[in-house]
Amino acid sequence: MGTIYTYEDKVHPSWIDHNQHLHDAQYFSIFSDAVVGFFASLGFSIDYRQNHDTTIFNLEAHITFMKEMVLDEEFKVEVYVYDFDHKRVHFFLKMFNQDGVQTAAYEVIMMCINNEERRSAEFPEFVYGNIEKYYQEQGDFETPKQLGHQIGIRRKK
Repeated sequence: MGTIYTYEDKVHPSWIDHNQHLHDAQYFSIFSDAVVGFFASLGFSIDYRQNHDTTIFNLEAHITFMKEMVLDEEFKVEVYVYDFDHKRVHFFLKMFNQDGVQTAAYEVIMMCINNEERRSAEFPEFVYGNIEKYYQEQGDFETPKQLGHQIGIRRKK
């Protein structure tokens, strides 16, 4: 496996809910911050986007919670590009605790947006090229069982 973009932090006091673990809404924020950092590493930072009337929107997202996270627990998030085209990126992110145990998975499809028209747009050429390069350099990875997961209550027949 090649170089994988990694976002690191720890569980802060303001992120703890009434169950004394990481609030479920905070997972979305953490994964969002990881994606923002990933795009910034490709040159598609928030500053760039604001100065060029372009941005990215989530089209669909899904989190699988696997193990709770508690106060002050350190974690890392790994970003994988599963698929992409000139307008969209399909990401799969994995969160691990300080012991290396996977605690959550996040799948999201994002689209490049022209801010002026508020419509889909192609990624700037250098961004598309950097996504393509990252995809090639990340190497093959095993398709996670959470990828494309359908939510529902499984009934015994």
